[in-house]
Amino acid sequence: MPEGATEVRYDEVFVAAVGVLNTRWALHVVHALSAGPLGFNELRRQVPGPGPSTLKQRLSELADAGLVRREVLDGSPPRTRYSLTGRGAGLRPMFAEMTAWATRNGLRPTEPGEVSGGVLGLFQEKWAIHVVCVLLTGPRGFNELAREVGISQVTLSQRLSELERRGLVDHDRGGRPATYSLSRAGLDFRVVAEPLVAWAHALHAHQERPAAHG
Repeated sequence: MPEGATEVRYDEVFVAAVGVLNTRWALHVVHALSAGPLGFNELRRQVPGPGPSTLKQRLSELADAGLVRREVLDGSPPRTRYSLTGRGAGLRPMFAEMTAWATRNGLRPTEPGEVSGGVLGLFQEKWAIHVVCVLLTGPRGFNELAREVGISQVTLSQRLSELERRGLVDHDRGGRPATYSLSRAGLDFRVVAEPLVAWAHALHAHQERPAAHG
């Protein structure tokens, strides 16, 4: 582990907290709102990929998770405004690190309108962040990685193929068993993973606090 780095704890707390961000377009929505409150139509322009019904569903899920606040403003007709709660705003350090990481490692958008070097889209693929966070603790064989992440071999194969294509994962086929490890850019993702893990554990501690005093 690099000097001064903190441990990337891939555990049930991390999995539970990151779960709500792993639905398609959720990260894009939180990223857009991290710059400030937006109305629904403004948000649609910032996140043009999903249709209106999908965007409404993501916003509802993020509100249920306590990350997004919905306000109805007076007017004729009434307007709806969305903003991040304190919990949602806790992800801003991760987005800042993600943008710097993507720029530093030369990652480019894969779709028009994509942000942060295309990594929001990459990490919206379910389990991609999980795979990278496990590999941050060291190389793994395929079956070992599937067990630790807790996903099917088919899904893992898809995620590894995309991560390898984007230059984040190396596949050493010469060993027995063959192993997967992170490339230089993948190892550098630690600067993104650390604030994400810290956010997940802070969120868990906040949720547990009332029970601890009850």
